[in-house]
Amino acid sequence: PAFGSFTSIQNRRSSTYHSAQIKMEKQYSHGLTFLSSLTWSKTMNDQPEICCAAPFPQDSYNVAAERGPADFDQRLRWASSFDYELPFGRDRMFSTTNRALDLAFGGWHVGGIYALASGFPFSPLLGFDPSNTGTQGIVRPNQLRDGSLPRGERSANLWFDPTAYEAPTTFAFGDARRNSLIGPGINTFDGSLRKLFSMGETRNLQVRAEFFNMLNHPIFAQPDPFVDDGPGAAGVITSIGIPMRKIQLGVKFNCGFISGAG
Repeated sequence: PAFGSFTSIQNRRSSTYHSAQIKMEKQYSHGLTFLSSLTWSKTMNDQPEICCAAPFPQDSYNVAAERGPADFDQRLRWASSFDYELPFGRDRMFSTTNRALDLAFGGWHVGGIYALASGFPFSPLLGFDPSNTGTQGIVRPNQLRDGSLPRGERSANLWFDPTAYEAPTTFAFGDARRNSLIGPGINTFDGSLRKLFSMGETRNLQVRAEFFNMLNHPIFAQPDPFVDDGPGAAGVITSIGIPMRKIQLGVKFNCGFISGAG
């Protein structure tokens, strides 16, 4: 009774990571280079990361019940990038000796990065503590059935089924597993267009246009995980994880100096 509340954290738990990785790469030739990488992985741990989430179990006497997918577990990720020099202009496939045409159409590069990935896991949660223990962890409800919805039924208006959970009885912790639900995935393409204008032996001018989320595809953030928030809130997505299309224009002047013996 002489003590106030205090927090104690011990780094003594475990995590595992397994993956299969495939990479395909083409070195620059005929104006084209690309790199494509596929990772299929699984990361399990029994505590969230101190950096990014409340690093406490709901029941400190049952840490084993926390074992599940890590917050950063992403089962599938495929990323591909490329750069291609268009075959127009001097000394290219569709060559021209006209300086004006070469200046206008020659030397342009198009590039892009395409990313396709599965979503990150999250836990069904309660906004109050039925255990009445004062736990610093975020408590979970009891699970009645699988709360995941079929792919064709998931939307920003309802990503999972909140009615698949209920609050446990008083002075008890819920039995829903940590990170048992999967959030929205990623499907995005970033593109670029650039050209280098030569201005002598040591100087050049680069103009560049970059398009982030070029196809303007909405990449949703995680839904509201609190099942007791009620209809119209629980399971609803109210924000995006990646901004909608952004366009960036740039001009860069490069000037080099050649020094010689005097």
